[in-house]
Amino acid sequence: MASITDTQAIAVVRFWREAGAGLWFARDPAFDRRFRERFLDLHRSVVRGERDAWLDTPEGALALLILLDRFPRNAFRGTADMYATDILARHFARLAQASGYMEAVRC
Repeated sequence: MASITDTQAIAVVRFWREAGAGLWFARDPAFDRRFRERFLDLHRSVVRGERDAWLDTPEGALALLILLDRFPRNAFRGTADMYATDILARHFARLAQASGYMEAVRC
């Protein structure tokens, strides 16, 4: 198992943690816009399967889940696209849980 997490994955997790719980589930157009502008291309890359190796680390797995579950809720708020990657998010969540990652990271 890899011990080094990709710098882009670290940036996703850092952004999410710095935003904090007050913004995670809030309706905040400015936050949604910042999130979308910063990570839309990376989200698309994850959807194409180009970052599957992130699952090799707990932090990388968390970044996958943020980009597949939370990102669409904010970036595509009010559209069907906000649910488009739910199946991928569930898939990676199951793999992360099976790898024992749930206790390894905290937001």
